[in-house]
Amino acid sequence: MAASSTKVKVKCVSKKQAKQWGDSQPHQHTIELEVPYDTNSIYFKLSGGTNLELRTINSEVADMFKIGDDYDIIISPALAE
Repeated sequence: MAASSTKVKVKCVSKKQAKQWGDSQPHQHTIELEVPYDTNSIYFKLSGGTNLELRTINSEVADMFKIGDDYDIIISPALAE
């Protein structure tokens, strides 16, 4: 992990599937990721806690998330292309 990156541990707390307009459109999946409310976490001190939503039409991506499981998110500056 690069020095200018940070890792955030999140928990999958919700998964939803919604039908798009029109039968030929793929379903939209919404995955809700909760940032833990540990009072020792810098994210708690700065924001009081945060939930992130990931929305995708890719079923394979949605299937990799399991409610109750923990995941790491790495945040770093984007590399120039």
